[in-house]
Amino acid sequence: MERGCSEIEELLPGYFSGELQDTDRAMIDEWRSESPENEIIFQESKKAWEAMPLLHEMEQFNSFEALKKINTRISNQETTKWWISIQRAAAILLLPLLIYSGYISIRNISLKNQQEAHVVMQTISSRQGMVAQFELADGTKVWLNSGSALQFPSLFTGDLREVKLSGEAFFEVTKNENQPFLVKAKDLNIEVLGTSFNVVSYDDEKQAEVVLVEGKVSLFSEIDQVKKVFGTLNPGQRVVYLDENQQVLAEEVEVDKYIAWRDGNLIFRDDKMEDVVRRLSRWFNVEIVINDPEIKNYAYKATFRNENLTQVLNLLKISAPIDYQVIDNMLLPNGEYSKQKVYLMNKKKV
Repeated sequence: MERGCSEIEELLPGYFSGELQDTDRAMIDEWRSESPENEIIFQESKKAWEAMPLLHEMEQFNSFEALKKINTRISNQETTKWWISIQRAAAILLLPLLIYSGYISIRNISLKNQQEAHVVMQTISSRQGMVAQFELADGTKVWLNSGSALQFPSLFTGDLREVKLSGEAFFEVTKNENQPFLVKAKDLNIEVLGTSFNVVSYDDEKQAEVVLVEGKVSLFSEIDQVKKVFGTLNPGQRVVYLDENQQVLAEEVEVDKYIAWRDGNLIFRDDKMEDVVRRLSRWFNVEIVINDPEIKNYAYKATFRNENLTQVLNLLKISAPIDYQVIDNMLLPNGEYSKQKVYLMNKKKV
């Protein structure tokens, strides 16, 4: 079982001093046996520990104060001999410090190489109707919406902190000017230093969107090694990227309705019914079909908090000239179940 380097480093001083409990000592011994690299780190740490008394003595030693105590009656020759002795003593005491400093540098390089060698790609997915919240290795906070997935490395190395999104996510990015944060949403790339923003990029849709809450982001696409820069986004702006022609459409928006899903809420403010249906289909993992084309252009205004699908459909029916029909999911020949279907129709035609 692998142990974290920081955890082991905290326990080693107690191991060398004999103050560590038996369970922790056993854990150190197990860690040593896991790899030759671990044993090397242990032995070098032991050398550094054994050199600590000399280092402490060197800190207390003040050559100038010692010289002041020399009897003025000592001849110049004797004083010279005394100073040479002091220099030799200082050199002896300084040697462990140089060794320890070298050990620190070598160990840091070794640990870094080990960490880079053990970087693995991870994927977190959120279940339908659920929101997943977690932190990345750099402290960046992520909220993952229903039916979404984020792929990311266990440790960010190199010049970029790169992640790949399928679905919808909200990011609060930890600032690092030396290592920009890059979100790949199909063909659209969102690059930031430190900011908070919402990204929507579902695989079965022909567009992606970015809503910026704080900071600034740069947008570009890169297809067949050809980079196309779209510019920067300012707080309160929403950009829609169209896959078909690589165009972007920008507008000023009220950002709260685009990020309310983090708290389990759905907010619609004069949204077209076509957009309402798309968001409800994702949230409840159902297939909602608009039977009458004129319904698509209805503007809808509502806020849903923890309502189930039936409650939402009934509110739609009351507040708009819409009726609905529900077709339950069916068992398919492959043993799986089809999605539940909901048909929306103009109430006048029922």
